[in-house]
Amino acid sequence: MKLHLFNPENDLALAAGNAGYTPPRAAVDLHRAAALLPLWYADPGDHVYAPEADAAWADSMSRRFGLGVSVGSEGIPAPWGWSAHAVRQFRAIGIDGPFPDTEVLRGLSHRRTAMLLHRRLSAASSLPYQLPPEPQEITDLSQLPQGKDFFIKAPWSSSGRGVADCSCMPRRQVERLCAGIIRRQGSVMVEPRLDRLRDFAMLFRSDGAGTVSYCGLSLFFNSSACAYGGNIVAPQPQLAEILGCDHLDVTARAVSEALSEIVGSLYCGPLGVDMMLYRAADGRTLICPTVEVNLRMTMGFVAQSLCRFAAGPSVFSITSGASVSAGLSLLPPDPNFSFSLRPVEVSCLNNNKNDRFST
Repeated sequence: MKLHLFNPENDLALAAGNAGYTPPRAAVDLHRAAALLPLWYADPGDHVYAPEADAAWADSMSRRFGLGVSVGSEGIPAPWGWSAHAVRQFRAIGIDGPFPDTEVLRGLSHRRTAMLLHRRLSAASSLPYQLPPEPQEITDLSQLPQGKDFFIKAPWSSSGRGVADCSCMPRRQVERLCAGIIRRQGSVMVEPRLDRLRDFAMLFRSDGAGTVSYCGLSLFFNSSACAYGGNIVAPQPQLAEILGCDHLDVTARAVSEALSEIVGSLYCGPLGVDMMLYRAADGRTLICPTVEVNLRMTMGFVAQSLCRFAAGPSVFSITSGASVSAGLSLLPPDPNFSFSLRPVEVSCLNNNKNDRFST
């Protein structure tokens, strides 16, 4: 039996690097609003730690959909993501472990891991397509590339924060931003700017003994330039058809093998690798398989679990404010956030939009 904790502030806690981290108000509001989200991806018999949530509502939904999951405070700790801050939350309710080495996991959660994944894939030469240039980690402004056609990323950040497109920024602003990130986090990641066509992710699970296994695709969309908006919910073959690109199977195998070497013996649990389709200079559509590595549960796994409750192609979405859309409300009413699952026409799923999904 697991004890699930939805702690979406975990990426921010990793950036802070200490157990006493205090999340911002927006993160606290999301934590409270979605405390019962693990109901939809936990296993039967598991508990969800949500002391301020509506337990009667949770019991009603569990019975209605045969989830077999209840609100409680016992079980093996299973947070959304691990950090010293997550361990502190479990200890505050009397859970003594087992806990992983959070300093090791913090190091692996650095965006450097995506760079190492890129390097392993390049060295293995197992992909039938050319990879984009490797991301670079810099610790001094003198290492910053010339020109503007690149992104900078903070080593630890959350939901698009800490990521900046330098193509539309004055050089002095780029330098100030980089200097601040280096001062706070020790380095900054620099990546070439690609002609992005569509975002997606691949889901994996590490057994902690050296093997990382592929679990499926995640097709997500953003509610704005950076903020996560939701996922397409459909069977895996249909997700692959919607994405509409070649070499998914070989990419999944290659990434699984590389991650097994990088994190397989150091991390146990779910993880997601953000990727993108982009247009190369010669017009071809290629895969960038190393945008970001998230060593935690992801909304892609939630969408995968929700597929069994969808009668057809659907959208799992998170919107600001109380619910105003049709469909299944996945969480109790909240003034700040709405989590819903609603059906959608297949034609809408194929619109291939980058940032805003419309139904």
